[in-house]
Amino acid sequence: MHLPACLRPRSAPRGAFVRCVVLAALAFGMTAANAQTPARRVPSGVGVMIHYLPDKAQIDDIKQIDVEALADALVEMKAGYLVLTLGQNNGQFIAPNPTLASMCPEAARNASPRDLPLQLGRALRRRAIALILYLPFRAPQADPYLMECLGDVSEQSPPPATFIANWSRVVGDWSAHYGALASGWWFDGTYNTEGMTPADWRTLCGAINRGATGRLVAFNPGEGDARYSMPAAPCQNWMAGELMAMPAAFRPVDSTLRFHVLTPLTASWSRPGTARFSASQLAALIATAKARGGSITLDLPLDARHTFFKDHVALVRKASGQ
Repeated sequence: MHLPACLRPRSAPRGAFVRCVVLAALAFGMTAANAQTPARRVPSGVGVMIHYLPDKAQIDDIKQIDVEALADALVEMKAGYLVLTLGQNNGQFIAPNPTLASMCPEAARNASPRDLPLQLGRALRRRAIALILYLPFRAPQADPYLMECLGDVSEQSPPPATFIANWSRVVGDWSAHYGALASGWWFDGTYNTEGMTPADWRTLCGAINRGATGRLVAFNPGEGDARYSMPAAPCQNWMAGELMAMPAAFRPVDSTLRFHVLTPLTASWSRPGTARFSASQLAALIATAKARGGSITLDLPLDARHTFFKDHVALVRKASGQ
C-alpha cells in the first residue's frame, strides 16, 4: 500500500497533516467497502445462458456484439440473470486476463479484442440483471500449450496441485476484475476431484470469491438425474443443474444447494432450431423452480448477427408472463 505524500514523515504542516489523515481514512474506507460490496442477489425464476465460444480465427467477431441489444432482449424475456462463457476447451477466452498472459505468454497472441463480460455486465447492471461467469473446472483440454503451461492433465484424471494453484491465480484475476458485476460462477466438467486437499479447495474457492461476497457458485459433475443436484465442491451453494430430460426437475430433490436446472431451449447447446418446449411447458418449469426458491436457466443460441432469435425471445417472454 502506498501512503499519500502528506502522511510521510515531515512532509506536511500539522493542519494539512490532520486533513490528510481524515481524507485518507475516508478514501480507505470507501475502497474497502467497494471491495466487499455484495454481488447482486440472483433472483428465482428464469435465467438465460449464452454459449458464446469463438475459436481463435473468429475472435474478432466479438466486436460485432451489441451488448445493449442483448441486455434489452433479456429484459423482454424477464430474465433475472445471464450465464456467460468466458471460454471453454479451445483455449480462446472472450476477456483479457493479465495473469494468464504473464504465466503463459503465447496465450497473449489470442487475446480478445474486447472485454465483453465487462461491457455486458455494465449493461446488465443498469437493468438490474445479474451476471454469472462460466469457465471449465480444468485447463482448456484442446489447447496443448495451455494444458502444459498450466500444469494440467486429462479432465478425467485427478487435477495436479500445480494446476490448481495456477488456475486459481487465473480465476482470481477475473474474479477481482469483475468484482460486484459478477454475481456468481458456474464451473463445468468437475469430473474428477480425487486427491484435492482442503488447502487446494481453499485456494480455488478463495479465488472464486475475490472481489465480491455472496456469489452463487456451481460445480458441474455432469448431466443427468443422478448428478444435476450433486454437490461437487466445498464452496458450492448452487446446483449445477444440467438436465436434458425435464421430468426429473419435478421430482423432490434432497440437497442443501439452491435449486437450479440448466437446459438448452433447442435440441442441444447453442444449436439454432425449434424450441423443444411449448410456452405452457416452460411456464410450468419456471413455476416449479420458483416454488423451490430457485431458477431454470435456458441456453439460447445466437443468430448470425450475434443476437437472440426473435421466436425464442417471444416464447420465453410468453412463458415468463404466465
